[in-house]
Amino acid sequence: MNDDDLSRLVQQHASRHPAGERLRAAVRTQMTLQAAAQEAPPRLPGWRALLARLTRLHPALAGAGGLALGVALTLAALLIAPRLAPDGMLPDELVAAHVRALQLGPLYEVASGDRHQVKPWFQGRLDYAPTVLDEPLRQQGFTLLGGRVQAVQGRPTAVLAYQLRLHKIDLYTWPAERGAAPERLQRRGFNLLRWSDGTMQYWAVSDVDGAELERFAAAWRAAVH
Repeated sequence: MNDDDLSRLVQQHASRHPAGERLRAAVRTQMTLQAAAQEAPPRLPGWRALLARLTRLHPALAGAGGLALGVALTLAALLIAPRLAPDGMLPDELVAAHVRALQLGPLYEVASGDRHQVKPWFQGRLDYAPTVLDEPLRQQGFTLLGGRVQAVQGRPTAVLAYQLRLHKIDLYTWPAERGAAPERLQRRGFNLLRWSDGTMQYWAVSDVDGAELERFAAAWRAAVH
């Protein structure tokens, strides 16, 4: 019996069982992680390497002391800037991801309104631990539905799904080093609100009214602080 015969026997006689939601969610997560790893931009060279490259190209910089360093770093910034994804493209990417999650799914890969179930689910799927809130937001009418991993600008990112009446809110979150006050934007009829607490960066996306999205952010910030 060759491989073709064996394959036909398996197709004809093997029993088939649909994969459970837990298995399908795990497969989707692994596919997201693999896709993000393939799409991740190459590591940028350190400033010392850039400075060495610049001084080779422009030898006059090597003997000009501190002024040369400043000029070199400015030129290095100009070299690096085109490689970084412009922030202006991020809102459109987040809205597109939100729409795909609503239309095709999954809106969440771990389904729970309990932060003690959602937060541990991200372990091993991300290289950071996202903040997850349930009760403080529930008191304001925002119910935690669950979470998922989404590739954002080629990197695996935590997304928390909340609901206000019939509206869904996606909260994208990743590490940040500086704080930033809330700022509201709009893309294709969707409202976005971004802010940072100095530890995590947050982007909320929803078709809910802008004032309600600001109330969501205010409730989150009050609970975190």
